[in-house]
Amino acid sequence: MKNIALGVSMLALLTSAASAADLPRRNVAPIFSAPIFTWTGFYLGAHAGYTWGKAQGRYSDGAAIAGSTSPGGFLGGLHAGYNWQTGALVLGVEGDVDYTRFKGSRALTYTATGLATGLTGKVAQDWQGSVRARVGYAIDNILLYGTGGLALTSVDTTLAGAGVSRTLTSSRMGWTLGAGAEFAFSHNWSTRVEYRYTDFGRKNATFNAVALVPVVGNVRLKEQAVTVGVSYKF
Repeated sequence: MKNIALGVSMLALLTSAASAADLPRRNVAPIFSAPIFTWTGFYLGAHAGYTWGKAQGRYSDGAAIAGSTSPGGFLGGLHAGYNWQTGALVLGVEGDVDYTRFKGSRALTYTATGLATGLTGKVAQDWQGSVRARVGYAIDNILLYGTGGLALTSVDTTLAGAGVSRTLTSSRMGWTLGAGAEFAFSHNWSTRVEYRYTDFGRKNATFNAVALVPVVGNVRLKEQAVTVGVSYKF
């Protein structure tokens, strides 16, 4: 009797195991984690915007002459650089070169009397460039940064009067400082908006035979610019 009961139990156990083996199996999909975005790498891009500023002129034809103008115009060019990210901190270096339509003019007056001199001072800039450091804080694919460094340009300063016009071209070196925000919309492409202030300092120039006498000029040039751009990270 005991042998019969044991056989029945074994048969039931084997039947249950066979039924379980026939049940469909659930395949668990593997869990993939999205790759973490990094700002590290070389990049190249283009930008465009508007620049405006102030040119403060101090002149002398034997008496003190003064005048200032507020030039402005289009700005656009290329930028390239490298970023290195550790944690949320992003350090980098960037260079840019721009074509500009930055220009303006203003009639000059004698400072002692406020009388017009019959002279007009003009400034114009065709290009500028910079080499800057960048320090930023990354929030995944958003980068908030500050930037500053060396700025270069070439400025045409013109003095016109009494039917005579003289233009002097001078290279200038100054400093630039600004801030921006950049958004990466893929692992290679990003867009940015940036503001910068640039001071190119003062430059002396002597304009011969304007208004029948030599005129010595000293012009200080300061600029501001807002640009938007796009970059490709390699």
